[in-house]
Amino acid sequence: MFHKKIDQHINLALENKGIENPIFAQKKTISSIKSGIDSIIISPEKSGKTTVLVIALIQILKKALNDVPRAMVLVENKEEADKMKDLFDEIGKNTDLRVHCVYPGPNILKVRDTVYYGTDIVIGTVKRLNELYSNSGLNLNDLQMILIDNAHTTVKTELQAQVDRLTEIIPKVQKIIFTKSINERIERYSEKYMNRPNIIKAND
Repeated sequence: MFHKKIDQHINLALENKGIENPIFAQKKTISSIKSGIDSIIISPEKSGKTTVLVIALIQILKKALNDVPRAMVLVENKEEADKMKDLFDEIGKNTDLRVHCVYPGPNILKVRDTVYYGTDIVIGTVKRLNELYSNSGLNLNDLQMILIDNAHTTVKTELQAQVDRLTEIIPKVQKIIFTKSINERIERYSEKYMNRPNIIKAND
């Protein structure tokens, strides 16, 4: 069993993926996210950060509710968005949570309609999410969480202003950063937007 406090359906899905025992940092990460406090999770590549992100969101949101997103996840590119969506489909297959990806390619008006008609979690690239918001396709009135996956590469210098814009639209939500390392851009974001973030390191 991955974690005794995790929903049994999630544990079963994880076991089917061959994931049975969490490392200590993963337990601390899930607890921190569920507590509602801002958090910075520092962990190396391929250490299970994205899996933990998916588990935590499924545990917190549980089921479809209303039509507008309750969690927004910023990712670096289309490939990362699709991989995360696949994880949601696998681990959350026993829920009715609606997860949609937003990235360059599909017509923005079609994407807007898809998200508008029912989304619990929206995963997207920074530029595309900003574009969707500008086209009145992203209602953030009920948003509870902003999560940045692999922030060391997702929050690029040329995207800093757009990351700021998405954050400033809904300033009081919980903010979670997953990163391989802390850099100047992440430090700036934390100081400007996060409230005493809990810092969790993989080797703690």
